[in-house]
Amino acid sequence: MTAGRSQHIVVFGFKGVARRIVKQLAKVHPRVVVVDPQLADSEIDTLRRYGVQYVQGYGQSMEVLESVDVRNARAAICATNDDLHNIEIALLVRELSAEVKVIVQMANGNVGRALERVTQPSRVLEVADLASTAFVESAADRPTHAITLGRRRFYITNVVQPRTATLRSVWGDAAPIAVRAVASGITVTTPSRDREAQAGDTVTLLATAEELHAAGYGDRLQAPGPRRRHAWTRIREGLGAMLDAIERPFRIALGVTAGLGLISVLILTTSFVKPDGSRMGLLDAMYFTTETIATVGFGDFYFSGQAAPLRAWAIVMMLLGATLVYTASAFLTNALVSRRLAQSIGRQRVTAMRDHIVVIGLGAVGSKVALELQAAGYDVVVIDSGSGQRFVSQMRAARIPVLIGDPTLPETHREAGVHRAAGVAVLSNDDLLNIETGLAVKAVVGERKVPVALRVFGRNLARVIDSSLEIGTTRSVAELSAPWFVGAAVGLDVIGTFYVDHAPFLAARISVRRDDRLHDRAINHLSESTRFVAIDRSDGSFEYPLQRDAVFRAGDSAYVVGRFEDLLDLMQLH
Repeated sequence: MTAGRSQHIVVFGFKGVARRIVKQLAKVHPRVVVVDPQLADSEIDTLRRYGVQYVQGYGQSMEVLESVDVRNARAAICATNDDLHNIEIALLVRELSAEVKVIVQMANGNVGRALERVTQPSRVLEVADLASTAFVESAADRPTHAITLGRRRFYITNVVQPRTATLRSVWGDAAPIAVRAVASGITVTTPSRDREAQAGDTVTLLATAEELHAAGYGDRLQAPGPRRRHAWTRIREGLGAMLDAIERPFRIALGVTAGLGLISVLILTTSFVKPDGSRMGLLDAMYFTTETIATVGFGDFYFSGQAAPLRAWAIVMMLLGATLVYTASAFLTNALVSRRLAQSIGRQRVTAMRDHIVVIGLGAVGSKVALELQAAGYDVVVIDSGSGQRFVSQMRAARIPVLIGDPTLPETHREAGVHRAAGVAVLSNDDLLNIETGLAVKAVVGERKVPVALRVFGRNLARVIDSSLEIGTTRSVAELSAPWFVGAAVGLDVIGTFYVDHAPFLAARISVRRDDRLHDRAINHLSESTRFVAIDRSDGSFEYPLQRDAVFRAGDSAYVVGRFEDLLDLMQLH
């Protein structure tokens, strides 16, 4: 680090994800400064409790940047809710200093990648991209979370302890991340492999594909691919969509026309006499009825030589038939035009779709989740209240139907086929709206076990929802994404974030330096609240599984998994 450089970290913004970033930074860093133009008294009190300095002002102001000495900061985190403001602040910070780390929150990934090239050294993070996988896994009820640590691919999954025994004796070298006791419901994180677990306990393992196969869970590695739909399925869905477009008056007109035709066939087969004296057959009766009702009249059959009642019936059939045909045509045209207009404003109904996943809330996170689900082979339907119009064209390009309507109403859910869905993700930016929507979804699905992923911000609120309301699986975008920003600021290379039970976990890489306290230290001398999984040695070797007496050396890259708070404590040694 350059001589004379301060160790403080400046965070621009204190809303949404930025609030979580500041809270986590305050636990691990001695001096954090927050810059925001206007905070409520309660928010200022919160910063005071965190021990964080607050500077009122705009990050786009050179005077404010100078007042917080940003040119000598360890890092500057641009985390306002406005991409343009974040870009402007990042460029101004880089203009003042070429060395300070700049970490930028961006909703637009394309702009973010361009900005990253301009403001090096920096890190541009797209919150939706960081959090989307957790919602995809919850809504699709995926049993495993895949993560790459160094040169190996690992999988995190829940398994059931088959017998009362130590974790090592049952699961071998697989790393236990957590154990949830079936009797008490208490979860112990990063337990020792020598810990005894009871039969029926839920064990969260981090294991390689080979280890999962050996344990009998290899089937969980098969991710769903694009599903091939049979021709009959496509025909059924097409007919369902067609019937949905047809309104009740058209069906009535069509039914009356069919009834008229049936009566005509019966009359013709029993009363019509051909010139040779024979009766009309069934096929000829159907043919003659059709050409009469359609007013075609090819001249091969006619009523002029028939009895008066039959000629009178011919008059009725021609007049009534023509009227019904024209009426049905008008209703059909109206239905098709109305459906086309409905599609153009996102109100198309999805009547024939089965086992699809419904995404509610078309924001940055919702659009990312919908696209990831589609790429994984799932049929997807999106419901939005109308606030996500900027993403509608993106969904159309991906051929994902979007329904614009109130996401809390059962009528909207029925239009989207929630009662036939295989999963639901509720992803609006409003916690209260998500809770209300989740309750409405549960009412629609009834007793069916449909996985519901629910986006909430606060951890306490999530715990209450999970324990009391039982709406679904709660996930927080802030908890999933904030560690990436904090890690980038303090030197922790975050690889992935995920949930174990209801607690957010992360996997990270720690580069061991000669001047930190991890150098020449053995794993068994460290806290057991984190799990070291593997070490990329400086000599090019990859050490997995790790022994408890494994020693860290300068130049090594250590891969560790644990709760974020515990990893922050570990960083005190780094």
